[in-house]
Amino acid sequence: MSIRLRLAGVFALVSTVLFTVGGWLFVSQLSASLQGTIDAQLAVQLAQAARVLPASGAPTTSSAGPAPGEYVVQVVDGHGQVRGGSADAGTSPLLGAGDLQRAARGRILETVAAEGERERVLAAPLPGHRGWVAVAGVSLETMDATLRHVTRELLVAGLVLVLGAGFGAYGLARAALSPVERLRREVAELSEREDAPGVRVPRTRDEIAALATTMNQLLDRIRGALAQQRALVADASHELRNPFAVLSGELELAARPGRSRTELALAVERAGEETARLARLTEQLLTLARSDEDRLPADREPTGLLRLLTRSADHAAARALAAGARCEVRVPDGLTATLDPDRIGEAVDNLVDNALRFAPSGTPIVLSARAAGRTDLVIEVSDSGPGFPVEFLPHAFERFARPDSSRARRDGGAGLGLSIVEAIARTHGGRATVHNRPEGGSVVALELPGCVSEPTASAPGPRSDL
Repeated sequence: MSIRLRLAGVFALVSTVLFTVGGWLFVSQLSASLQGTIDAQLAVQLAQAARVLPASGAPTTSSAGPAPGEYVVQVVDGHGQVRGGSADAGTSPLLGAGDLQRAARGRILETVAAEGERERVLAAPLPGHRGWVAVAGVSLETMDATLRHVTRELLVAGLVLVLGAGFGAYGLARAALSPVERLRREVAELSEREDAPGVRVPRTRDEIAALATTMNQLLDRIRGALAQQRALVADASHELRNPFAVLSGELELAARPGRSRTELALAVERAGEETARLARLTEQLLTLARSDEDRLPADREPTGLLRLLTRSADHAAARALAAGARCEVRVPDGLTATLDPDRIGEAVDNLVDNALRFAPSGTPIVLSARAAGRTDLVIEVSDSGPGFPVEFLPHAFERFARPDSSRARRDGGAGLGLSIVEAIARTHGGRATVHNRPEGGSVVALELPGCVSEPTASAPGPRSDL
């Protein structure tokens, strides 16, 4: 069921309940008011009952019935005989014998049925006549007719009101939701490859305009995600194509007849290198995919930062020696943090690899860690190379982003290292930052909040040169 029909039904139901309760209260109050007026008039008639007694003592009542709405008065003696009455009061008592006996002892007021009609009767002892009862009564036919007429008019008015409320609510809902339906149609017509500006934003500055603005923002994010996904697929395909081509070529050359043992060994070695490159690239893509799905595990445990950074420096010692550089570790004494040592070690290894590509011969690559505040941890890897191009800094952690368009391995590999560093930082609830130093070189930092388990003073700590 559409929202318009639901709103119309709810409005009609609420209107029915409210009008029914209101109508019942109105009819009840009207009935009580009319009956109160009748009771007051009966009391007045009863007070004048002695006037209807004939002077001779003989009954002077008529046998004809009273007209509707006409008050009648009777005087009944202790034997149940009508001794006097107003015109058209009749010769039969208005009350039965039991009611007359009760009225002889005190005033009674009740509604009785006579010949299919209701009558209101007030009876009390007649002063000066022991055992006699004065009775005043009136037919309620007029009051009942009035109440029936009012009830019928209320039913008609209520039906009109409920129908009007239902149709009015349907029309208002349709008018209010028509912009939403327009937005739905416009979104349905959009294609994921269509370079459309989005949906139209009305100038009403209301909730519909806010919805259209939010929808355009959502569409922009979706287009951005699709563009990023296409770029990732294209870049991954490009990166995978080269090692596959080299691997295929080496295997094809190895399969040719007449190859020497040395040539075969060289082909196998090159094929192994390309296989390792494929495995490394595949692992990097898998890490990023898990990070996108928030499934990148982080097994945290208390870890000494000096040992962690020294291990990364040891891993890079041979490559640093070949490049003519050296690694320095600077960590305050006793600095311990709760983190995943394998993931953080992987991030530091990636940063050291990047630094080794650009560090000039004879310069140090500094691996440092320090406490920021009471519990925040900052791990930095800095070098003295040329630094990053200024225009590249905002895109440093994007996937397959590199300072130049070259894709040769000597110029930076696949461009996923910094992306993995940023993903690992996010897994620990932190972030990765990069900036160039004024004196030259770059600094890449991991800022990890709430990790330091044993805050220390900002002492320079031991220095290890590898």
